[in-house]
Amino acid sequence: MYKNKETMAARSIILLAVMIALTTVAGSYSADDLTATQQVKPVSTAPEEGNAAISIAADGKIQSISFKKDADIRDVLRFLGAKYNKNIVPSPKVEGPITVTNLYNVTFDQAMDAIMGDNYVWKQHGNIIEVFTREDKSRMTCKVFTLSYITAEEAKKIITPILSSVGQVGFSTPAMKGIPESITYSGGGDTIASSDTLVIYDYPERIEQAEKIMKEVDVRPKQVLIEATILSVLLNEGMEMGVDWNLFNGVGLTGAAATSDITTSTDISRGSVATSPIAQVVAGGVGTPIETSGFAKARSDGLRVGITTGDLSMFITALEQVTDTTILANPKILAVNKQLGQVYIGTKIGYINQTTQSQTSTTQEVQFLDTGTKLSFRPYIGDDGYIRMDIHPKDSSGDLKSNNIPDETSTELSTNVVVKDGETIVIGGLFRDVIISSRKQVPLLGDLPFIGSLFRSNSDTTKRQEVIVLLTPHIIHDAADTNPQGRLDDIRLKRQSTIDQLQWVDRARQAEDHYTKAVKLASENKREQALGEVNTALELRPTYLEALRLKEKITKEMNPQAASKISSIMKENMERKDNDKWLKR
Repeated sequence: MYKNKETMAARSIILLAVMIALTTVAGSYSADDLTATQQVKPVSTAPEEGNAAISIAADGKIQSISFKKDADIRDVLRFLGAKYNKNIVPSPKVEGPITVTNLYNVTFDQAMDAIMGDNYVWKQHGNIIEVFTREDKSRMTCKVFTLSYITAEEAKKIITPILSSVGQVGFSTPAMKGIPESITYSGGGDTIASSDTLVIYDYPERIEQAEKIMKEVDVRPKQVLIEATILSVLLNEGMEMGVDWNLFNGVGLTGAAATSDITTSTDISRGSVATSPIAQVVAGGVGTPIETSGFAKARSDGLRVGITTGDLSMFITALEQVTDTTILANPKILAVNKQLGQVYIGTKIGYINQTTQSQTSTTQEVQFLDTGTKLSFRPYIGDDGYIRMDIHPKDSSGDLKSNNIPDETSTELSTNVVVKDGETIVIGGLFRDVIISSRKQVPLLGDLPFIGSLFRSNSDTTKRQEVIVLLTPHIIHDAADTNPQGRLDDIRLKRQSTIDQLQWVDRARQAEDHYTKAVKLASENKREQALGEVNTALELRPTYLEALRLKEKITKEMNPQAASKISSIMKENMERKDNDKWLKR
């Protein structure tokens, strides 16, 4: 009995020691290091066992979080605030159950986003986290967008679908469209001169979406340089040959025209009536009345041979015409994506289209026929290096007929094509041959072999027309892609070629020659000789701008202190010569 008591006492001591040890070990861990599920009591009328449980790893990441079904959002926010030491302040309208019950391996921000769902939003200001309902108008704000390339009117169309039901958008007044053909002045007045502006008033998340869209759509548009070559070749060939002859004692059966009456103060002379070739025969003309006419055309060019012997006369004409016309047009134009580009080089032929008369005045309407080379196109640039285009090249010529009605000869086409950047394609070709062979003859006699040619005439006409339209587009990413320096060099070459055609005694030619010598001498550091050539060029052409600049440069290099004085003297001399009518000295 005694031993049993001692045994029970020992067991009690050991059990007490174990409990003390476990209590000491448990107290050495903080709440943040626990990985077991912890329970919190509800703040509201939740049941005593709590409505949330959370498991947090050592790095602060939520391993798991569980909420009781239909838990109130305000209780959940207090629970998260307490666990993470966050100051979460919900607005008065934030209330109701949450829709999420379990979350795994999420951060605090991800947990907040999941808890907010579609009905609430949260925003952090410093150490304060504010929670609102999505429809809380107190959090609405506005933002101004300055647009560089897209118009405000178009931006509004793009932004409107993503705005909330209470969101609003305003935009600046659109600029005037189009360019008048003639110089006009509409005043301008209060027309806005700044960039297009868009103002959005909505919830922050909606404005954030709008900002992302604006960054994608308000970008610099691409451009297309179109080079079109229009080749038109027209070949006309004609052959005419005919023979006229008569056998009437040397007298042609041409008839006689009527003459008018002649009245004087003392006498009246009656004129004669017209007589036909048949009337001549009836009247008793001498000889054999045989004649062919109308086969040999009386003209000022070609071969003409005439023979007269006794009662026989013969007239022969022969002409072959060859006309070869080649028209080459090479228009080039640069246009922005989806915008119309047009270039026209030609002549506008005016004509009276309509005349209106009233009791007091006469009004005539004048219209113009555009002739020459015209290119119209609208490009649509793709992201794969291809370009779709509506294109209409045209080359035409025209004139006015005697009745003031215009005639136009045109080569044109209109099409929609897809072309790869930098490649040349043929977008139209026309090959047309027209052969006309006409024959006039005396019946039966003209069909006789050998001698039949004396009783007929032949006229052969061949027309050949060839039209080819070539097209080469280039996508322009930068202005330098258009090779402006190369174009300027071409212009300089053409200008120099024109100057070289001038007579050597021409003042412009002499001034250009002296300036060229001055440039060469200046490049060789022969400044004094170069200055002499420049002065000679300026004596011939006092307003020669390039020579003035070269003189100023040479003078600065020779005497920097006198450069400003010379510049003012040169300017004063130019003003005195060019403005002597109003500038008095």
